[in-house]
Amino acid sequence: MTRMTFLAVAALLTFAPASFAQEMTVEELVAAALQQSPELRAARAEIAIAAGRVTQAGLRPNPMVSSSHEQGGVDMATTMIGAEWPLALRRRAARVAVAQGAADITALSIRERERLLASAVRAQAGRLLAARRTLEIASEALGAARRLRDLLDRRVAEGGSTKLDANLAAVEALRLEADVAIATGDLQAATIELRALSGIPADAPLALRDSLEGLAAAPVLPRLTAAAALEARADIREALAQITLADARLDAARREGRTDMTLAAAYTRSKQGFDLFAFDHHGLRQPIQDIFHTVTLGARLTMPWFDRNQGTIAAAQAERAGAEALVTARQRAARAEIDASLARERETRRAVELYAGDVRTLARQNVEVMLEAYDLGRFPLSDVLAEQRRYLDVEAGFTAVLTRAYEARAAVASAFGEIP
Repeated sequence: MTRMTFLAVAALLTFAPASFAQEMTVEELVAAALQQSPELRAARAEIAIAAGRVTQAGLRPNPMVSSSHEQGGVDMATTMIGAEWPLALRRRAARVAVAQGAADITALSIRERERLLASAVRAQAGRLLAARRTLEIASEALGAARRLRDLLDRRVAEGGSTKLDANLAAVEALRLEADVAIATGDLQAATIELRALSGIPADAPLALRDSLEGLAAAPVLPRLTAAAALEARADIREALAQITLADARLDAARREGRTDMTLAAAYTRSKQGFDLFAFDHHGLRQPIQDIFHTVTLGARLTMPWFDRNQGTIAAAQAERAGAEALVTARQRAARAEIDASLARERETRRAVELYAGDVRTLARQNVEVMLEAYDLGRFPLSDVLAEQRRYLDVEAGFTAVLTRAYEARAAVASAFGEIP
């Protein structure tokens, strides 16, 4: 076996990254997704809807105007114009508080959707990067296996190698070709899913400038402490806002169950007469008729004798108790999520360091020793290929560890409520 064969087989150990278009980082993609997501754009319309309801709740009730005309005969007619103005005593501020509380919850719920979307985009980007690295490794290994197969085919024709070695190399090349096909499908599927999740058109180019190794090795530096994150997370703030809304609804229900007043005013013009004549104070003959003007002022009270909004008040009290329990549950879940993500990130980073240091180095050295022994005729090609497969398994394991480390970093960002 010549040194040329040794170099051809050794090429399986060289995994130069494949060429990919560079367009954006993962965080740039997250920011773009927050702007382009159709679901978020639709959800943000709810903010304008809630603002309109706040405006509506602050408006005073409209006055009511009524009029009537009654004709009883030629000399009998009554015209009335009246107005009523509901005061809605101590109710408008309560309605505004309820509408504003609902608007705050709407805004915070959208913020929570943004956090979840950012987390989902980061996770899907990690799957894309893992699929890309797997394809890069498989493609480089396939290229080296094909070169080895062609070399051994030529040496068999020249009588310098056995047919068995050539067949083994051909089988290895076919196996790696199948791996490349699977990795290509995984990368294409991950790209399609990431486009859909980020709101990018299906025919638009999408490429990530980041590498899985670079992101997994970068230190985790949350912008907030754990205590500050618990106060800043949108889901917890939303639960707290639900308590405020329940208080506002309780206050509004109590106010609606109290006495209310409506002011009323009316003007009446009445013309009355008879088909008779009489003499006035000058002694002149005049028809018996006259016009009467009447102004009426009054007020109408609503007395809460039976309906004092007891059911609505009880419902608001139950709603508040449920909101308090929801705050406690979300705070505990968020705390556990933060602690678990930090623990997972710490251990996966240690696993990455082990793989990047001793594991891959030793696996590479084992293959090099086997290659040298094969070149000297001490081992058959099948043993060398088996050792190379173990090395590829190590690389696959390294990809899996990098993916876990990246996912742990993304989980930390999500747990701390970080949104670009």
